[in-house]
Amino acid sequence: MDSMMEIFYEEAVSLINELRSITEKYRDSQAYNGEFIKKVFRVIHTMKADSTMMLLDSIAVPSRVFESVLVFFRNNKLDITDKECFDKIITKYIDCISDDVENFAKGAKLEHRHEDLEKDIEEYLERLKKEYSKEDGSSTQPVHEQEVKKPRQVYYIAADTGSSNATEKKPEEKKEAIKPKPDLPGQSNAVVLVKQDDIDRVYKGIKHYNSFISSIEDRFKGDRSIEIRHKDLMMLKNIKHELSVAADLLTKSDFVAVAKKMELVTEEMSKSLGKPVKLITRGENSLVEKSKREKISSALVHIIRNAVDHGIEDMDVRDRMGKAPVGIVRLSFKNKDGGLVISVEDDGAGIDKEAVLKSAKENNLLKKPAEEYTEDEIINLLFASGVSTTEKANDYSGRGVGMDVIRHNVVSLGGSLNITSNYGFGTKVVMKFDM
Repeated sequence: MDSMMEIFYEEAVSLINELRSITEKYRDSQAYNGEFIKKVFRVIHTMKADSTMMLLDSIAVPSRVFESVLVFFRNNKLDITDKECFDKIITKYIDCISDDVENFAKGAKLEHRHEDLEKDIEEYLERLKKEYSKEDGSSTQPVHEQEVKKPRQVYYIAADTGSSNATEKKPEEKKEAIKPKPDLPGQSNAVVLVKQDDIDRVYKGIKHYNSFISSIEDRFKGDRSIEIRHKDLMMLKNIKHELSVAADLLTKSDFVAVAKKMELVTEEMSKSLGKPVKLITRGENSLVEKSKREKISSALVHIIRNAVDHGIEDMDVRDRMGKAPVGIVRLSFKNKDGGLVISVEDDGAGIDKEAVLKSAKENNLLKKPAEEYTEDEIINLLFASGVSTTEKANDYSGRGVGMDVIRHNVVSLGGSLNITSNYGFGTKVVMKFDM
């Protein structure tokens, strides 16, 4: 299994385990609320993005269809009250995707789509539309199923899918909710693939250590003390270094394969959107714990997609602004002060802060007059629930969950996220992690 496949496998298994954990956590709830929908949405959206990148339609297509169900509940601010039907759908989805991921790891070709699963999800969505339309006599909000490839120029304006309004009920309808089960501390679903060569390296170091101890024991007779020579200390230091290197190879990895993945994402989007875009990468030999790499990789996919789709302008726009016809996205990895710093910087349109404020105002999210918001506060609104200027989704973005995935992955790893932008000249996203 090559590095790209290893990363996908690690990410996919982690996502499947996360999905199982979410459903188990909320199993005793009377209904699945907005927070549940937000969490499931995040997983399904990421699974769709990753499998689309790997050209695995048997996973990507049902994920895309399932995503439409979650869009329906989110857009219409509905809880999932028919848990039995939803549980059947999500259980079947997990089983099918899990089987595909394991078969993929064994080298099998995933040639057959899960048409029965897709049909079940589509019929479930149509039934939901009819039922909720009849209940209130009005049509529900559109799901925005039609995906278009026309580029948009508003950058990063994404909705936080966990709106508190999504679970709001009339006073007479409120019931005592059963709280979801808390997460257990110390639990980790991370899956890490280990190469046989790295395991052999550990055994080699242990063999050298045992040999050294035997030599010391041979020199030690009875209770008589022995002299530790300089050669002994050097040998011990060499063994320590050997085992440290072996441990790093077992637990850490570089970003070479991740960088290659981002290059493929950029090239595919550039061709699809008709925008000449070049990704420039440096520092991909920086190391990170393997258990953290998949979440970082997932966040980067969304950041790179936003940069190419929303940030980089069309050629005619760049020409009018006197910019080079080829848009540039710079991806940098750096181990610094015992930590890791990753940055993504583009030379595109930047963040239209007026558009952000307008969208936030339309969604009643402003806590004070718009003119009183600082630049940092406006950028922070990008993470607020409901802030979106995208009416239709395309193959890459527009579902209003990308920024949530980025923030969730960074925070879950104990990292920090900072966004700066110069309107008309580009945007920079910096992620920092302790190692």
